[in-house]
Amino acid sequence: MTMEERFFALYRPEQGKLYRTAWAILGNEADAADALQEATIRAYRAFGQLRGGDVAFSAWMRRILVNTCTQILRKRMRVIPVERPEDLTAHPVTEVDLPLDGDVWDAVRSLDERYRAVVVLRFLNDMQLEEIAAALDIPLGTVKSRLHAAMKQLRSRLNALEERKEGRGVDAV
Repeated sequence: MTMEERFFALYRPEQGKLYRTAWAILGNEADAADALQEATIRAYRAFGQLRGGDVAFSAWMRRILVNTCTQILRKRMRVIPVERPEDLTAHPVTEVDLPLDGDVWDAVRSLDERYRAVVVLRFLNDMQLEEIAAALDIPLGTVKSRLHAAMKQLRSRLNALEERKEGRGVDAV
């Protein structure tokens, strides 16, 4: 089996999860597709340097993807949009189920990128805290504190939203 065949044999089963992860972090299909493509190119070029064999591929690939998503988010902060096109989703994804709509995912997408990445990896990818630490290359304690802070922010935002919906919020006067 060639290196290319081995890479794609490992990559194909992960592709859907990787796309969902990118979409959850970035918030739109176009950026998610770009991130996945860029991460795949980076991973393919570095595949010969993968330590830990085929078993480590999934975590290694997620780490590359999350780093790519983070770079895209940082670029976004430097760009001031002049106008926002109404329809950026000209190519809807049909092969990947995206359970990422609704108030909860809107609140997740509003989190700071550090917190969003941890929440997405924990709850969308069902990763253990140790796996998240390895994927993001941060200490386990940092993962725990970010997840705790993120959950506190999410609770606060969702409670405020619920209060506004029930007419008990400040805006209801």
